[in-house]
Amino acid sequence: MLKLKLLGLSMIAASVVLGSQALASVPASLSDRRLQPDGDRLSHNESATLAHPHRETLISCMGAIVMVAGGVFLLLNFRRANRNTKTADLSGAQLCGADLINANLSDADLSGADLSGADLINANLSGAEICGADLSGAEICGADLSGANLSGADLINANLSGANLSGANLRYANLSGVNLRYANLSGANLKYANLSDADLNCTLLSDANLSDANLSGALLFFVNSRQVQNLEPLQLQAQHKPFLCNVALPSYSHQPKVNPNRDCDRIPQLLSVRYNISLEEAQGIVNEARQHRWD
Repeated sequence: MLKLKLLGLSMIAASVVLGSQALASVPASLSDRRLQPDGDRLSHNESATLAHPHRETLISCMGAIVMVAGGVFLLLNFRRANRNTKTADLSGAQLCGADLINANLSDADLSGADLSGADLINANLSGAEICGADLSGAEICGADLSGANLSGADLINANLSGANLSGANLRYANLSGVNLRYANLSGANLKYANLSDADLNCTLLSDANLSDANLSGALLFFVNSRQVQNLEPLQLQAQHKPFLCNVALPSYSHQPKVNPNRDCDRIPQLLSVRYNISLEEAQGIVNEARQHRWD
């Protein structure tokens, strides 16, 4: 990076110096020129120059302007490139309840930060370091968290509906009561994650690692989990079982005792309470979902 900075500055300096030299040389060359006696023969080029005495000045000035403008262009690009390479260091920052709607925090360091109750709707947090951060109760719906490191993060009751968490590291994260409706968890690492009472309605889980994840009381409604990794029958038969309705289970966990529609009669009541809709509307959602057949 230091070499790039020095190179950029040297190019800028060279452009400015060359432009200055060109401007300085114009008056001297013109002052030395004298009109020759009438008897002397002028060359074609000299005649043209004498016919347009200001042309050389104009050409030289234009060259100088181009050089200086080139230097300014390089300077602006250098500053822009330098600014884009910086990543925000917000580790341990106190951002409780902060308004970060549409904020660009990609690759930022937010490890250990307090973002509880923060508004991160549609924020760009792709590739960010958010391990151990407090995001409890935060509004993160529609945010881009692809490839982010959320290991050990506290996301209790956070709203992650429609968020992109593909490839994210959620190992040991606390996702209890979190809203993951329509969220993308493809390829996410959820090993040892706490997903108790989480809402996984229409969540994308292909290639997600659910090894030893706690799914007790979670709502698994209209979910294709056939490509999920390490989803064991024991996780679906815990004391406080997850609610299953129209779930495509992976072959290794789909045993006769695990019914993927075992809780469809209870789902309308759950949806009515969670989404504050009428029981009739919730029943209609369940009926429509059950018409779908997983390939």
